[in-house]
Amino acid sequence: MYPKPAKETTSVKVILEWAKEKLLGAQIESPILDARLLLGFALGIPRERFYGSEDETLTKSQAYNYTKLIERRCKREPVSRIIGTRGFWNLTLRINLSSLDPRPDSEILIESILKTFPDKAANLKFIDFGTGTGCLLLSALNEFPNSSGVGVDISKKCIQLAQENAALNGLSQRAVFIESDWGGEVTGKFDIIIANPPYIQSNTIPTLDPEVKNFDPHIALNGGQDGLSCYRKLAPQFVEVLKKGGLVFLEIGYNQRKSVSDIMEYSGLKCLHINQDLGNRDRCLVLAHRHQY
Repeated sequence: MYPKPAKETTSVKVILEWAKEKLLGAQIESPILDARLLLGFALGIPRERFYGSEDETLTKSQAYNYTKLIERRCKREPVSRIIGTRGFWNLTLRINLSSLDPRPDSEILIESILKTFPDKAANLKFIDFGTGTGCLLLSALNEFPNSSGVGVDISKKCIQLAQENAALNGLSQRAVFIESDWGGEVTGKFDIIIANPPYIQSNTIPTLDPEVKNFDPHIALNGGQDGLSCYRKLAPQFVEVLKKGGLVFLEIGYNQRKSVSDIMEYSGLKCLHINQDLGNRDRCLVLAHRHQY
């Protein structure tokens, strides 16, 4: 528990210092940032307000509620799970236990799309396989205001969550979400395919950080024995729904460049580019119909 204040209030400075020490002791990588984010959430105000305002005070009730949030983080529950939202690209998205927590590294897919299609006024049709929160599809549609898209997920709860996020960001009129086992219920052709399928080897999941293995749904992580099961299922479906002249933007594991490229090539897709994530690791394959090249 935090040091009991002599009065009915305690200062932001004191409780942030306590929180930082607790988080450091729990081996949290970003204790100061997490402490401020959770304090802002507890008080309902932006964390930026605390810079230069650390003599402001919390009531005993506010301090108690904050300590409970810090205790959750010390048990390795991610900040985004605690507050229920995640910033991705230029959107704020709700998350829950049914969906993968969107990662900053996945933003390379959106960056790659924008580099390849610089005309934001273009009228494009997107499809996002394994949409989860809707983060990839909705971020793309927010950048291309004349475009529309479909998000597909096997989880009904994820479909409901993605619909909520579309409404939250004013994109409901251009985004449709379908409950489907990959492309089983999909009809039509699309200019751009986006996908971030599960690609972690089954026996690797127990070794992941607690924030991942204990809070992300394993169905969104598990790529089978070799991490490639979903790519094998998706490759022929990509070929089926990709328009002539269209492109696939596909997330991969850092060490899967050759194996995934080979799977796609076998089904009729050619890898045009490989783009790196924030850590300079291979993360996004850009693919097209092989017969075009």
